[in-house]
Amino acid sequence: MGKDKILIVDDDVKLLGSLKTGLQKFGQFDIQTAVHGVQALAILKSTKAVILVTDLQMPRMDGVELLATVTREYPNMLCIVTTSLRDHALRKKFQGDSLFSYINKPFNHIRLHGEIIRMLDCRDEINFRPGIYIPAMLPLINMMQKSCLLEASAGLDKKGTFIFENGVISDVRTEQQAGVGALQEMLSWGPARYWIKPLPEVFSHETDNTLTAMMMQGTEVIPQDGDDDD
Repeated sequence: MGKDKILIVDDDVKLLGSLKTGLQKFGQFDIQTAVHGVQALAILKSTKAVILVTDLQMPRMDGVELLATVTREYPNMLCIVTTSLRDHALRKKFQGDSLFSYINKPFNHIRLHGEIIRMLDCRDEINFRPGIYIPAMLPLINMMQKSCLLEASAGLDKKGTFIFENGVISDVRTEQQAGVGALQEMLSWGPARYWIKPLPEVFSHETDNTLTAMMMQGTEVIPQDGDDDD
């Protein structure tokens, strides 16, 4: 029986080497590495990875854009986000029956190994639904202070859009609602697929801090106030 394949993506080559060498000592996994999202997607075309471990801040294609592509092309993949952004505490949580996890840097191969094993064990115990929940995806855009249009699609007929300026929401819409109502509805959706696109040429530049605060209150990532992840 072949070993489970793990793909680790980070532009810190020294960290990649350390994690790969450390994890290989356990003898359980086949470890692949990439330095940015474009390289990671090229590897995934020929490697059926079980878990993607990705940093957020990377050149060419960052971790948020990589995760968005993975939700569409490899929806059964388990995902672990790593980051050194300290403005937020990343609180690990298996939401509902979808597996998606966070690790704050710095960490070592022993901690990563434990997280991988925990996710694999939980996947086997729950009725796993592939994909990443909207409450787990949105705050990553806030943390990265991205300006983009995010399209989200859940199930067969649920579709909505977010407009972010520097990580702050300026508009959110579904086919039936806009603003607070649309955000409340979308936060209740199950795992979704995502498309990250450039901002439209014409849109409202009036960012809504109320919507952004509501987003953060209903998500897995919380503002840093002295507590690290559980």
